[in-house]
Amino acid sequence: MKSFIRLGATLGIAGSVFLTGLSGIGNLPGIGNLEAIALPQDQVVKKLQEVPVFTLTNPKGEFVVLSRNNASKPVSQVGFFISKQDAQKFLDNRLKKENPQLANTLQVRPLSLADYYKIVQESKKKPDSVIYTLVPTQQQVASATSMLNQNGKKGEQFNGIPLFVPKFKKDNSYLTIPVAKGNERYIPFFFEKEQAVALLDEFKKAVPKEAENTEIQVVDLYGVMEALNSSSDPSINKIVLYPSRESINFIRSLSPNQSPAAKPAAPAPKK
Repeated sequence: MKSFIRLGATLGIAGSVFLTGLSGIGNLPGIGNLEAIALPQDQVVKKLQEVPVFTLTNPKGEFVVLSRNNASKPVSQVGFFISKQDAQKFLDNRLKKENPQLANTLQVRPLSLADYYKIVQESKKKPDSVIYTLVPTQQQVASATSMLNQNGKKGEQFNGIPLFVPKFKKDNSYLTIPVAKGNERYIPFFFEKEQAVALLDEFKKAVPKEAENTEIQVVDLYGVMEALNSSSDPSINKIVLYPSRESINFIRSLSPNQSPAAKPAAPAPKK
């Protein structure tokens, strides 16, 4: 929870941005190939730590394991949701209908994406282990699918957890923003297309001559996590995963005494 509260004090939303271009970061999965040289695990965990995900637990804090048959073989599965609202709807609209007695004892519990990542890594060491599934927001999957279809991949469905990245077309560089204080620049990967659009619109207003040179690219979260694990490019450390607006509001709700002065100012965008 402490990491969420820290994030609530440092993250701004599109509009409070300072834009520039950063080329490189090798090539992300879904964009190209990466050299297979592992980065320190603590760096990966740190980037994932500040993105909340939501699951269902009983009063003991145990995950809710669902069983289903897959090709006549029983499969055990635990769901983690990108959206807290989706987790609550799953509890209210499905579990309370199927097993109201059990459902009334359950609650939606926040964890971090780093927690999910570590759970999945541990599960790989166990035979016949539970499958831990990350559930995307369907609206964002629809947006990602629409983008694929508009880019010539008609009929293709986006499979995975979509992330949306504002970038420049000509030199394959990325818009960057500051996070908290200092001169460090970061590449935002948004969980919502609307956030990426807002950031790009802000840049276009500031630098209209570059408007035609910009676009939004969609990549898969799993591919980004793989890149964090395998890229030898130091620029990969510039990636910051930007939670959805719903999640940012949740994070800030954990810090009711947060000072407005902690929010970053809005300097003029630039390339």
